[in-house]
Amino acid sequence: MTRLAIVGLDGATFDVIRPMVAAGELPHIARILRDGASGVLESETPPITPPAWASMMTGLNPGRHGIYHFVRRELGAYGVKLVDSRNFAGKDLMSVLGRRGWSAAAINVPMTYPTFPLRGGYMVAGIPCPLEGDSLAWPEGVKAELDAALGHPYRPDMDFSLLDKDRERPADDLDMYAQLRDELFAVERDRIRLLREWAPRRPVDLFFTVVSLPDRCHHFFWKFQDPSHAGYTPEGARRYGEVIRDSYRVADEYLGAVRALVGEQTPICILSDHGSGSYNLDFRIILWLEQQGFLARRKVPYFTWGRTTLADAVRRAGMPGLGRRLGPLGRLPVARPKIKRVPDARDVIWSRTRAFASMHGICVNLRGREPQGVVPPGEGMQRTLEEVERKLAELRGPDGQPLLDRLVRAPEIYSGPHAAEAPDLQFQLRGISCLPVEEWSGDGLFVVRRNAGVSGQHRFEGIFALAGPGIAAGRPVHGMHIRDVTPTLFLAAGEAVPAWMEGRARAEILERPRPPEFDPEPEPQPGAGAGDVFSDAESAAIEESLRGLGYLQ
Repeated sequence: MTRLAIVGLDGATFDVIRPMVAAGELPHIARILRDGASGVLESETPPITPPAWASMMTGLNPGRHGIYHFVRRELGAYGVKLVDSRNFAGKDLMSVLGRRGWSAAAINVPMTYPTFPLRGGYMVAGIPCPLEGDSLAWPEGVKAELDAALGHPYRPDMDFSLLDKDRERPADDLDMYAQLRDELFAVERDRIRLLREWAPRRPVDLFFTVVSLPDRCHHFFWKFQDPSHAGYTPEGARRYGEVIRDSYRVADEYLGAVRALVGEQTPICILSDHGSGSYNLDFRIILWLEQQGFLARRKVPYFTWGRTTLADAVRRAGMPGLGRRLGPLGRLPVARPKIKRVPDARDVIWSRTRAFASMHGICVNLRGREPQGVVPPGEGMQRTLEEVERKLAELRGPDGQPLLDRLVRAPEIYSGPHAAEAPDLQFQLRGISCLPVEEWSGDGLFVVRRNAGVSGQHRFEGIFALAGPGIAAGRPVHGMHIRDVTPTLFLAAGEAVPAWMEGRARAEILERPRPPEFDPEPEPQPGAGAGDVFSDAESAAIEESLRGLGYLQ
């Protein structure tokens, strides 16, 4: 019999769940809330899928598991690259319990690509990952089994690049959302089929799966059920106003399939990595940093030098015949003048830049840390941060009202070997209904989101509930952080909590509270891996899809 089941409801919020349960809907979720302990779950900072799930699985802060966003800063450079599971594999609850003899399975858990071995079980990757290929599942042969069970290739997610980088458009294309809805629901229903028809062949002690659908529907369909959103229209509400609630109905069906898979007596936990709410306003942070004197950049258009081949240069000069006769010499690289018309990060004048945007935060261009840093460490950095904080506090929205409601410096919340990779400053604007966007063009500091594809975004308030033998029925849990989840599950399962975990085991969930036992095992140290796990083509496709979701610009 399965000893523990975990069902992640990505992005789920009690703001949707509680009214539906009160109306007699979501019977499987309602049962867990009634029979177990539950409460609001505070997400990681920032409340984004990768750091939140990594913190949940490891009980550690991002400074120790190394994941702050879908991308990571490269120390010693200004660029970013996609994150992957190699940051923390071995520290996750599946691996820890595996070393204690538990078999484990994971289906669609974010941050599990590349997949890694689980004792006696299997893993089907979650985002970010390629959308196809045998590498989506471990061990070898599992992906073929999934395809055979479905009768078509298994897809971990849909391709969001059709949203054209989530830009505000002159008019909303309501027909586009029908395609989005249908594809999103089809992906999740495929996983329900696998739970019912394929997963029973591979029983495990720990079963961990995540339902993506609520999160995706919050992102794309929030405005259709929120009359206060600028993009709300009666026609949109008529066509799509029920989509978010439908996604919870499917999530409840998914939960019922897991319950049937693992058995009635198995302890079962539901949780979300973050909550969700309205997304109303874009804040063009690049322009703001420039206006405030923190960032300098060259204005387009301007002449610059590009690179081409000798044969191409000759052809451009009007001598194609000569270019063809050059032979191998034609491949020699040569410089050529060109006009740069589209602004981007290459226009930054780093020698005159004190602060820049990265991963929804702000970084100081620190001497000795950044390749062209100008701000001296120590007092120089402190003065720069204080100036940025003061200017953010003065920021007013289009309505003239203050926007800033949270400021936090990295050392206040992050510690560990990866702490230097965090943005130096994290901030929150109007309850996350206004987000900084790293756009390099456009006039005006703000864009009201009306016809953009994404109208919902994350909140810190997620959900947690655990039901099963020995769990206090109906008991509220207060002040729980996402890092507390795994230590709490270890306590509930009668397992010692690894002493290196930072999260707190919440004994109040138990009918008879008891203090946790601790395992003194040393903290595993995952290898960083050799090179990038994603090919250039995979990286480009994933990044384009993340732009469609609003995570990257």
